Amino acid sequence: MTLRRWRLQTRLIVLAGLVLLLVGAGIGTASWLSVRSSLMSDLDARLTSMTSHARSGDGPGAGPVSTGNPGTSGGGDEPSAAVDSALRYLFQPGVGDGALVAVDSGDGGEGLIAEAGLTRPRALSPAAIDALLDVEHGGGESGGDASAHESVRVPGFGAYRVVAFDDGGTTTVYGVPQGSVDGALERTAWTTASVVIIGVIATAALMAVIIHRQLRDLREVARTAREVTDLELSAGEPELALRVPAELAEPGTEVGDVGASVNRMLDHVGSALEERYRGTEQMRRFDADASHELRTPIATIRGWADLTRPYRDDLPAEVTTSLGKIDSGAMRMSSLVDDLLLLARLEAGRQPTSEDTVDVSSLLVELVEDAHVVNPDHSISLDVPPEALEVRGEVDQVRRVVSIVLTNACVHTPPGTRAHVEAQVTRKPVSGQLPSDIVAIRISDDGQGIPPDIRDRVFDRFVRGDASRARQDGVKGGSSGLGLAIASGLVDLMHGSIAMSSTDAGTTFELRLPAV
Repeated sequence: MTLRRWRLQTRLIVLAGLVLLLVGAGIGTASWLSVRSSLMSDLDARLTSMTSHARSGDGPGAGPVSTGNPGTSGGGDEPSAAVDSALRYLFQPGVGDGALVAVDSGDGGEGLIAEAGLTRPRALSPAAIDALLDVEHGGGESGGDASAHESVRVPGFGAYRVVAFDDGGTTTVYGVPQGSVDGALERTAWTTASVVIIGVIATAALMAVIIHRQLRDLREVARTAREVTDLELSAGEPELALRVPAELAEPGTEVGDVGASVNRMLDHVGSALEERYRGTEQMRRFDADASHELRTPIATIRGWADLTRPYRDDLPAEVTTSLGKIDSGAMRMSSLVDDLLLLARLEAGRQPTSEDTVDVSSLLVELVEDAHVVNPDHSISLDVPPEALEVRGEVDQVRRVVSIVLTNACVHTPPGTRAHVEAQVTRKPVSGQLPSDIVAIRISDDGQGIPPDIRDRVFDRFVRGDASRARQDGVKGGSSGLGLAIASGLVDLMHGSIAMSSTDAGTTFELRLPAV
């Protein structure tokens, strides 16, 4: 997951924590380096002072000093000048436990270390002497040039701060223990890291509280937007009264700009919805009024056409054909007007219904038998369980819905198409309640399928396929495009649902109605 996918509050807290961690790490590192520089400077000053006293010969302990250790003399009981200078270094007051020196006059290196509780220095191991003599020294002048101070790890003794001198071919290395400085630096590092981590955590927690409070206004704007998205605006009169509070919609701040923009957008959306609702209501009233007004003249036309039926055998063939066309056209017009009026009532919520018990099994048997008679060129099969399937609704409305879908499966497919009708009881889980039973009625065919460009709107008004293509394929066609819109409205009226799936290999409609 990328940082961009995180919530804004989480991103701000994480980024603030990272910045604090970087700043704390920088401050901690600078503090540690400052302490190290101070401690090492003190140690170097101490080493410089002691080596200066030892080499000048005027400090405490000046003069020949015997170690009583033959290994430290040049060949007799008296120590060599180089070893004598080293002993003056080791016996200075304040040198402390662990100070050491190594001397190499060309005949092999010697090394001594002062230890607490011993009256004389102890000889160093060859490995320790080699490590000390590897330190770079001065340029070989007779006056004795010193190398820069550096840190060396002496085997068996740990870290030392040392300085080397070259006295005419004799190399002398002086050193003091660096362990106390390293220990202090280690404690400083752990203390600094602990303080930085605790500080970052505490500051991040405080920043989280502050950021949470500062984003409260933005969350209020988001809450308003979520409430708007939860509104049912697709049907009925839209009520879009929700707005971002005025105190959060004052331009000039980021939240105020967003709140003001959201309110302006909601104003535009509300105006558009109201305009759409007015247009829809006008269309519904027009459909209802036109249907009512057209019923009378259509009934008149059909009545006069019916009066001519007893005399049509005596009339010329052209007149008889014309009267037949008038009669069939009036019947089609009457059916279309009735569909428009029913659809207007459904959309306006003024169509009455009832909660009767409808025997779906017997109804499907009846409708499939009728479809066999009307569509002899189609193969229609039925599959229902032996027990009766009953739903809550009005029998005529259930009949109308199933008839519309089954008729479409036969009328809009070519001869030889197989249609299959089946019904079964399924369980429908309801949130917070016990599962309820529903009756699922599936009507499928293996025809050419519904054209892809209208599959998403087959339940809208006046949606029809390509009539010219249908006729070329031998399909009957000729629908008004209102059937599925009426079926959807009737199913909704009975608290059910209707769904469609279609491919080039066929179409399936599923009706789901509440069972008794």
